[in-house]
Amino acid sequence: MSNWLYIPLLVLFCLPAETGGELIIVGGGSKPTGLYQKMLTIAGGEAARIVIVPWASERPEAGVSTVKALTEAGAGNVTLIPTDKKAAREAIETANLVWFGGGDQSRLMAQLRALDLIDTVRARHRAGTVMAGTSAGAAVMSAEMITGEAKLESLETGTTELIEGLGLWSGVIVDQHFLARRRWARLFTAVASKPDEQTAVIVSGDGSFEVIGRGPVVVIDSRGARIRKRDHEAPVGARGIRVDLVIAGERWRPQARR
Repeated sequence: MSNWLYIPLLVLFCLPAETGGELIIVGGGSKPTGLYQKMLTIAGGEAARIVIVPWASERPEAGVSTVKALTEAGAGNVTLIPTDKKAAREAIETANLVWFGGGDQSRLMAQLRALDLIDTVRARHRAGTVMAGTSAGAAVMSAEMITGEAKLESLETGTTELIEGLGLWSGVIVDQHFLARRRWARLFTAVASKPDEQTAVIVSGDGSFEVIGRGPVVVIDSRGARIRKRDHEAPVGARGIRVDLVIAGERWRPQARR
């Protein structure tokens, strides 16, 4: 078993991020104050081309409110992604920022796969396009993502399902609504009463991130830890795991660990 670093707003297992455009990852629920203005600044200002990908949701009006919110924040060129394969690829290839909305992360990945857009998203991120998302749109940022199929009442080996994500933040798993929905049973139960919604991180190319909103972001770092795993569904044991709580306004950096 590899050692990871988990960051719950989020949950992450973290190595330095792959160089590329910045990532804006929102825990879910209400958006942090000033988030959309911050997104616009990072993407290049009001002339930035922004594409909203609402496919994680089954609601027919999904994404419309995000288009409105960004327009009200000053965006002059924000649209919903087309459903036609060629047009959707062109929209991503010409965007300065791509926003993935909430819903079901498995559904979102399935639609991206059906339209053959996963490699396009990865290539545009490497080229510098800003990728952003909330809830399910946050979960897909990692190479392996949590689907929601898991035991929440105990810590047992092999009971949390992981499937392929976009892999935009290497060495990381993102778990949304982590504190608000008391998902510490997937890892621990220590800070279940803390708010993690209205919280976001902005990830730089060196793997560091800035926290904005209410916070905190929880970093669970098992790099260098001794992990003991027995049979399927047996309790998981570990020694030497480090936990950091990173509050709004702070920057967390992936320091080297033995």
